[in-house]
Amino acid sequence: MSSRRHYQTVVAITAFICFVYLFSPHLTAPKALAPPLSPLTSKPIPTHKYAYCTFLAPSAKGTGQTTGIDLDAEDHYLVGTRMLIYQLLYDPITKTTNNYPLIVLVTTDVPQHNRDRLTRDGAIVIEVSPLKFDWIVPGRERWAQVMDKLHVFELVQYEKILLLDSDHAIVRPLDDIFDDPAAQIVENLGDPEKMKDDEATQPISYIMAGNSGPLVVDHPYPASRGNRLNAGFVILKPSIEMYKHYVSVASIEGRFPGGSPEQDLWNYVHSRNGNMPWKQVDPDWTANTPIFNDYKHGIASFHEKYWSCDRDRKLRDVLVRIRWKMEGFLDARDALTPV
Repeated sequence: MSSRRHYQTVVAITAFICFVYLFSPHLTAPKALAPPLSPLTSKPIPTHKYAYCTFLAPSAKGTGQTTGIDLDAEDHYLVGTRMLIYQLLYDPITKTTNNYPLIVLVTTDVPQHNRDRLTRDGAIVIEVSPLKFDWIVPGRERWAQVMDKLHVFELVQYEKILLLDSDHAIVRPLDDIFDDPAAQIVENLGDPEKMKDDEATQPISYIMAGNSGPLVVDHPYPASRGNRLNAGFVILKPSIEMYKHYVSVASIEGRFPGGSPEQDLWNYVHSRNGNMPWKQVDPDWTANTPIFNDYKHGIASFHEKYWSCDRDRKLRDVLVRIRWKMEGFLDARDALTPV
């Protein structure tokens, strides 16, 4: 038996034991994560003030299958989404202790069988309509639909949402992120010189908090920070007024660069020199272009692709282990809870 297959077997057995322990009728049953959501505009009353959210569009590469060990044949973003489900809802090391739900916003062309898979795994899956701006040319093909993320601001049934990309790995709980000083409601600065007549009204209050940097890959701890918000990890306040403001700005050709669509939009609207500057969360919550040294210092999550982190093999091993733990646990859960 290969070492990888042996590792998978050990992980599957361990996950099965954990599953039986977690769901044994002799123990207290876990609370329901959240009621099913009907379409985005129905605005049901949630069980919690806060929620996690991620976004999924069809991958330009991959079959959508999640079995086997051929990483090159997988839809990595679908697998990454399932990893988030496992980490945020089930893994005893990283799961929410407040039963915050995980919402997955899916584009109209995400196959139904993938939506069913994520729903069965425990996520709340919501289809969002396309947001097209003809002048915007994404720098990468897989960013073609990222403006659809803006629909997260329509989820006004929640007070705060942590929106994170599906290529994230979590190594300690994130619930306290909502109490970070940067993740609190702040007032618009109200400078009329920083308002434009061709843009929709700026909201009077908002939350836009996240992370920048590090500025170099081979960085020390703590890493230096820049002024540019990374769109892969943001805490926000849902707001229809904010949603309308974003759409109006995005409709104006050339108002922001557009190569990194939603990220460029947010860095324009939430410029450090504007009326609604974004705030830096404690850098220990997440790391962009992370290295193993960040892991050793206890950073909570890593914005990194488990399938291509070849520049740091030690960190890649950490990420791939999470992937196998997810598969072992969810496979065991499927076996014990047949459709």
